[in-house]
Amino acid sequence: MDQILNVISIHHTDSEINKIIENCKKQSLPYTMHFSQNEDFFLKIKKTVIIPHFKIHHDIKNPYPDDKYMTGLISIIKELLPFISCLITDTTYYFDPAEPLRPVFYKLYNIEEKYYLYLVRLDFSFKPHDCEILEKGNNDITHKFSTENIFLDIDILPIEKVTERDKNTTDYFIRQSISQTWIGETGRGYFIQGIWMDNELTKFFTNIFLQKEMLSYPYYPFTCKYRTLTHFPLKFEPVDREKHISILDRSYNFLLPFMREVEKVFKDFLFTKEMDIYKNVKEKIDTKWYDDFSNLKINRYLNSHGMKEYEVFI
Repeated sequence: MDQILNVISIHHTDSEINKIIENCKKQSLPYTMHFSQNEDFFLKIKKTVIIPHFKIHHDIKNPYPDDKYMTGLISIIKELLPFISCLITDTTYYFDPAEPLRPVFYKLYNIEEKYYLYLVRLDFSFKPHDCEILEKGNNDITHKFSTENIFLDIDILPIEKVTERDKNTTDYFIRQSISQTWIGETGRGYFIQGIWMDNELTKFFTNIFLQKEMLSYPYYPFTCKYRTLTHFPLKFEPVDREKHISILDRSYNFLLPFMREVEKVFKDFLFTKEMDIYKNVKEKIDTKWYDDFSNLKINRYLNSHGMKEYEVFI
């Protein structure tokens, strides 16, 4: 899924994985929620799971995985299910040919005639400081490794419309509120890099809806992705998802009238709490909205490798 585009196209799902999800128990085994030093979110579970070899290369034009890939993926899903059932209950699996190591689970919600997409993307790529190699890979296959840390992304996205392109393809068009997040380029020659305002907008969005004294880093409950306001929830049961969809809907509607001005300001400035646009929007917030994240706490610590990590409580 290209975050520059405004559409998520779903081509291929799998009946066996969907049956596993449909029959899974609603109660998950305990886990704790963390961020790595690189700000990647993961669940720490009380079990060591084994991630098998996967092919590294897949033709992006081919929307279908091979049988060996599906056999390996199904074995992992079954092993993880007791820990992640609350995340994927009532969802549907689909294969993303652009990122085969990051299987996706989704569910479309219709809240008062507005569509929102709940999206969970597991990450089975090798993380050197969080995994133990059991069998080395090569240029064609990944390492086989064990881990207790399950990395993933969780997003709620506002959806403009849903289109059935054909019997195998559904397009989810994202309701974008920002016309452009690309600012320019830096560097020379082979070292040219794009400059984007997404990170600064994420800081702006999050600080608008949190109490002034609250420190949430590296957790940003409101993020800028796909040129719009998205939400990263930390409670995953179906009833919690609907609550967080309502929070996003309310927040989106509140910010929308300011978006053009905000976009204009962030083309030239980095986020600070002293900027006028932040102060002007912040003072219009209903302070009752702060209650949604009043229990949020971040515990900072060093892991066994001496690297900084963060545990999140909410």
